[in-house]
Amino acid sequence: MSKEKVSRIIRDKREQIISTLSDLIAVPTENPPGKSYRECVDYLSERLSEWRIDHRIVSVPNEDFPRFSIIGTYGEGEESLHLHGHYDVVPVHSPEQFQPLVQKGRIFGRGSSDMKSGLITILFTLLTLKELGVELKGRIVFSFVPDEETGGRLGTLYLIERELLPPVRLGMLMPEPTSGAVWNANKGALTFQITIRGKTAHVGLAGEGMNAFEHMIEVAHSLRKLKRDVQKRKTKLRVSPPGAERSTMLIGGESRSGYSFNVVPERAFFTIDRRINPEENLEKARNEIFQVLNQPRKKGIQIEIDVLQEGESSFVSPETEVGQALKKSIMDVKGEEPAFELCPGVCEIRFFNNRGIPAYAYGPGLLEVSHGPDEYVREKDILDCIEIFSLTALRLLY
Repeated sequence: MSKEKVSRIIRDKREQIISTLSDLIAVPTENPPGKSYRECVDYLSERLSEWRIDHRIVSVPNEDFPRFSIIGTYGEGEESLHLHGHYDVVPVHSPEQFQPLVQKGRIFGRGSSDMKSGLITILFTLLTLKELGVELKGRIVFSFVPDEETGGRLGTLYLIERELLPPVRLGMLMPEPTSGAVWNANKGALTFQITIRGKTAHVGLAGEGMNAFEHMIEVAHSLRKLKRDVQKRKTKLRVSPPGAERSTMLIGGESRSGYSFNVVPERAFFTIDRRINPEENLEKARNEIFQVLNQPRKKGIQIEIDVLQEGESSFVSPETEVGQALKKSIMDVKGEEPAFELCPGVCEIRFFNNRGIPAYAYGPGLLEVSHGPDEYVREKDILDCIEIFSLTALRLLY
């Protein structure tokens, strides 16, 4: 199958690709809390049904905001390649981010980079393969999931633990915003909310209270030595930008206390966000934090720990069949060999790599603008990525 024919089909669909991405950006799938999920999934399902691509919707009840995933297949046979993406986005800086703007070859809006342009990549890879009319020797498995931005418990992890995903023989590709690199590894994540309990009192009788804020300062300060030790640890894997090779521990990304300036606060909390390199151990990292927190507990400070996120690091060799097929396709389209790098954050390739399924992230977005107030994706990068994914699928399954 000629690269020129694949490229022509994709370029002829340019306007449809951009309008479909704009439609997706306009659906405000903010997570947390998980808004507009049904609307987004229905839109995706309508496109797949219109193109006669088999799929189903999986529903997960969840209080006020239920979760929905789409699972589908294209083609037949035992050999299978999984294309995987998420449709939830982080909260906006302003409501205007849900009003997509196309300007000078860029599409602006929340999720344009992370990762609704990735969903477009998967959708139009499927449509390109269909319009090519080739008979594959295997099949494409695909999944669109929620809750990636908050750990994936009711998205990907739910599907895997209940064995709802079809078996995957070859590997998985995920079009995350990788800024031109291929991520074949990811950092792990541990995120905790640390709540300190005190006793309220009127400011005039402050001595009868127990100031949770002051205790919170003491607890947070006790973690600073561990933070310094953590930051000395470096991965040997390639990672961008410079400095991202270090392990990290963010103390106080979010914090709050009290109700009024003239009342002793009875409750205060702060967060700890620990990012773990693949050479480290998740359980050991957790125990290091808990050991530090046990010291102020022994002094009588009341501490509660809530786990907000827990994700393992992962790694897979670039030399697998899928990794090399992706590399050759990128070289065909972009004219240069991609770097295989460590994702500087947590990534859902971990769910597959750690279960023996080679998984790689490569997508049209830019990590450096994702989650920001001026998030955008370049139109050319979307078209190129659809071509790369289509050629990779053909290399593996045709």
